[in-house]
Amino acid sequence: MTDQRSELLAYIQSRLTELNTIHEQAEKALNAVQGKDHMTKWKRKVVEELTPFVSPAYLQQLSAEWLETTYFVGDVFDELSDEVDMCRRHLKKLAKEIQSSGIP
Repeated sequence: MTDQRSELLAYIQSRLTELNTIHEQAEKALNAVQGKDHMTKWKRKVVEELTPFVSPAYLQQLSAEWLETTYFVGDVFDELSDEVDMCRRHLKKLAKEIQSSGIP
């Protein structure tokens, strides 16, 4: 595995850890609004940091799904959980793709 692939996989793992922390802190503080704000900032940061690694097409797709998609289920904690789950799925899928066929 190339150094860039290894570096990107380590990056993804650290972002997954951050994601879990954001979610846990919001639940403990009982402040989903603050958690959603943290999520929005986190998603923007991750998209920006992935820019040098992934293709423009992949980045455009990720930006559309992460930054332009909103969840309205009525409960702010449920919305936050949905966002966390969506981001977790994307990052795990990206890691699997990198391991199997390289950086998209």
